[in-house]
Amino acid sequence: MLTIGQMARCHGLTTKTLRHYDSIGLFTPALTGQDNGYRYYKPEQIGTLGRIVWLRQLGMGLEEIRGLADSGALHSVLSLRQALQAHAGELETQIARSQNVLGQLQRYLAQPERSLPAPQTPVRVTLAAQRIIGMAWQQDDQGSIAELWQRFEPREQEIQRLAEPVGTYGICQPLSDGQWRYVAGLPVSAEAPLVEGMVELEIPARQYARVEHRGTVQTLPETFRAAYSEWLPAAGMRADEGVEFEYTGERFFGPMHPDSVVELYIPLKN
Repeated sequence: MLTIGQMARCHGLTTKTLRHYDSIGLFTPALTGQDNGYRYYKPEQIGTLGRIVWLRQLGMGLEEIRGLADSGALHSVLSLRQALQAHAGELETQIARSQNVLGQLQRYLAQPERSLPAPQTPVRVTLAAQRIIGMAWQQDDQGSIAELWQRFEPREQEIQRLAEPVGTYGICQPLSDGQWRYVAGLPVSAEAPLVEGMVELEIPARQYARVEHRGTVQTLPETFRAAYSEWLPAAGMRADEGVEFEYTGERFFGPMHPDSVVELYIPLKN
């Protein structure tokens, strides 16, 4: 019989590790002294512990290894191979996820340092209701809002839009299930027909806070955050739940133009 110290030395472990393996039912001694509580192991258990150590080195979790031990898979070449194939698949998924996160981080670090939006005083405006026809994107949809605009712009001529206002709308509409959808659209009359493959909605008549975003659309979320967290409270305004929208008119020169201006409208509590 081997003492716990002898068994630990066989695989370069500590006795604390073997006690932990015993406490979770992963690797138990062949005999525990009734008088002194000492743990003793059979020589044939050296191979079993070696497999456990090897699987741990491959990144397999203790619970998973214990499942293999309980099912006898540690001593079955076929079962162990199947478990390793499944583990390899999990590692590939983790690596792909980590590479995606790393790519996002590298792209962020490669960008030039952004300056914070200059402070603004929001303007309280009262707007009439406006019917919009356009194309929608929801959180569960494939693609992105930018790709939505790429699909929408070639089809703008299909919409019988109003002559005024001249710009386009990007609308964030809350839905009844707690989700939201984004609509890229144009203003239309009440009589304008709905275009196939598009949706319609109404921007409600109410009071809004109007602020301006200057620069590329990539930094537009920063302006929204500053408006909600700083500019509206400083002006004594309180944002309300409801439709909020972006308006791109004559001062919008393109999504990546540094001098473009986008008007942001945030619904307000009365």
